[in-house]
Amino acid sequence: MAFHCASAAAQIQQPPPSIRFDHIEAVRGDSALALPPSTGWLPVTLPDDWTSRWPDFNGVVWYRLDWQQTGTGQPVGLMFDYLNMAGAVYVNGSLVMRDASLVEPLTRAWNSPRYQLLPPPLLRVGTNTILIRVSGLAAYQPGLSPVYVGAPQVLKARYEHAYWLRQDLQLFSLAVTTTLGCFFFSLWLMRRKEVVYGWFSVMSVAWWWVAFNQIATSPWPFSSTDTWEGVNTIALLIYSAAFTMFIARFCERRLPRLETALWLLVGLGAVAMLAAPPRFQGTTRAFLVIAHSVNFFTTCLVFIVFAWRHGRTDQRILSFCIAAFVAAGLHDMLTFFGILETNIYFTAPVAQVQMITMALVLAWNFVANLRRIERFNDDLNIRVDQARTELTVNLRRQHDLEVANARLNERLNLAHDLHDGLGGTLVSNITALEYAPHDISPDRFLSVLKGMRDDLRIIIDAAANQQFGESSLAAQIGPLRHRLTQLFEQQSIACRWHVVDLEECYLPTSQTLDIMRILQEALANTLKHSRASRIDIDLRSNAHGLDLAVQDNGMGCDPGSPGFTPGAGMRSMRARTQRLGGTFSFESTPGSTMLSIHIPRTATT
Repeated sequence: MAFHCASAAAQIQQPPPSIRFDHIEAVRGDSALALPPSTGWLPVTLPDDWTSRWPDFNGVVWYRLDWQQTGTGQPVGLMFDYLNMAGAVYVNGSLVMRDASLVEPLTRAWNSPRYQLLPPPLLRVGTNTILIRVSGLAAYQPGLSPVYVGAPQVLKARYEHAYWLRQDLQLFSLAVTTTLGCFFFSLWLMRRKEVVYGWFSVMSVAWWWVAFNQIATSPWPFSSTDTWEGVNTIALLIYSAAFTMFIARFCERRLPRLETALWLLVGLGAVAMLAAPPRFQGTTRAFLVIAHSVNFFTTCLVFIVFAWRHGRTDQRILSFCIAAFVAAGLHDMLTFFGILETNIYFTAPVAQVQMITMALVLAWNFVANLRRIERFNDDLNIRVDQARTELTVNLRRQHDLEVANARLNERLNLAHDLHDGLGGTLVSNITALEYAPHDISPDRFLSVLKGMRDDLRIIIDAAANQQFGESSLAAQIGPLRHRLTQLFEQQSIACRWHVVDLEECYLPTSQTLDIMRILQEALANTLKHSRASRIDIDLRSNAHGLDLAVQDNGMGCDPGSPGFTPGAGMRSMRARTQRLGGTFSFESTPGSTMLSIHIPRTATT
């Protein structure tokens, strides 16, 4: 694209075959008058910048060009590359083209080539005169390009080349800038950590405004050319700073102090540009353009050196495009300051090559990051599968160990239960039979056997509940309650149970066995010793824990009397209560005996 632009520019700068003008003259005019003055004409050469002749002149300059026409049978083409800033063209006194606004705000026609086919009736045999009115401002290189009169087909082809270079290519550049800027701005919104995308977007927006100056035909929304040019210069400063930030982030560098100073200078430059009086705006603009150029070229040169000394492959690729952009920037800076006799600017089209390369490099890095993420995900999936397999093996091993441990615990619990309950009863009664076999009555022997039976039933019930899954205290105590109720009814003792909220009380098997044995022992003592006609059992679970109360209306006893000695059953109940972390209470008077146990919530959870 850059080579094509240079070729087209070279072709435009070469004068086509055309009629030679006899005289080319210029004169300052009055913007309020529609005709040029009759005196004061000075000979000039084209291209012309009238500030070399009339410094600081803002207004209208008329150009007069005369040529000799030998015949009027064929149309003639009229073409010129630009007039700066706006104007009108007359041929032999007839208006053939005119811009919309010849006074402020001026039409911005400085980069628009013109072509007009002059029909035979408009021409004369002999001397023909072209009058071109140019309205311009001294700060922006006012003047006129070379004018050509000749064969229509030749000049039309030249006009099309010039229009492609000055207009179509600029529109293409704006479209590319807009597309890339929006794309990478969207990426930055989705990936805020990738600040290089954000600075590329800021750079694209600023450059879009700078490049739009090439095709804008009006200073709208501003009221004057000076304001438009000032804002355009500020956009150039922002572009330069954003370009520096982009390069720094692209090289994975942060320079906080330099970056702060850079943006501070951009702010000061913007204020100076907006606050400058009209007669100093050209000087201020030139100074800011030089400051931009210094920063831009310094950034480019530092990046090129960095890319080739320490950079990656993508950075070296980008350095070639930046080198081409530096060359275009040098050309345009010389054009801006009037050193080169042309007003063709190459940075806009060449910038698109640079921005496209930047976008491709960013896209390359983005795709490379995605590939690294994909490889990481693949590795992660492999490791996850390996970890899942190991976890499955470990869980299966752990499950087998837990099953084996549960079976062992069941056996140990069963052994402990048999030892503590049935085993103790057997040992004590075997000892009694060995030392006094004749003193044990049949009733006592039957009572011993029934106690052993009941103890064995408790062990069996608890083991069954443990085997078939976790059960509430209400479900586990149900069989014991049923058997004891039948036993009391056989003895004509009224038995009343008050069970509250045990359906939501779940306890370990060992604690359940302790509670059931305490309850069994308490009821057995009542049955054996109290001679009661009524017994109340209150067992409830609440937010504070588990409460058990057994009360009868038997003959009672005096726990505080010197002759009172707790039996084995009483000691067993107290020991089990302490093992559960609870409190044990026993109160008895004639006609009323109450045994109370409280097990706090922390002990039962």
